[in-house]
Amino acid sequence: MECTKPWLSLEQQVEQLASGGVEVGDRDRAAALLQAVGCYRLTGDLYPFRKSESYLSGDGRTHMRVFSGYRPGTALHHAQSIIDFDRHCACL
Repeated sequence: MECTKPWLSLEQQVEQLASGGVEVGDRDRAAALLQAVGCYRLTGDLYPFRKSESYLSGDGRTHMRVFSGYRPGTALHHAQSIIDFDRHCACL
């Protein structure tokens, strides 16, 4: 299987988050966080903050449609809080 996503520098990854609606704040700190945990982990922790909507399928069941952008007010510190919490719990 071939990877179809282009390589992005840390600065480009920060810009991609910002263009998706994430308030990144200090871009150097954002790049440092990305370098420390990786884009995959960071976007995974931000997943609950993605824009979404519920809908009914043809059989009457409720489903959730998740979009690529983030809800207004989503900030990088939300992911940082989750990462800090996970690290604290792992040490217990």
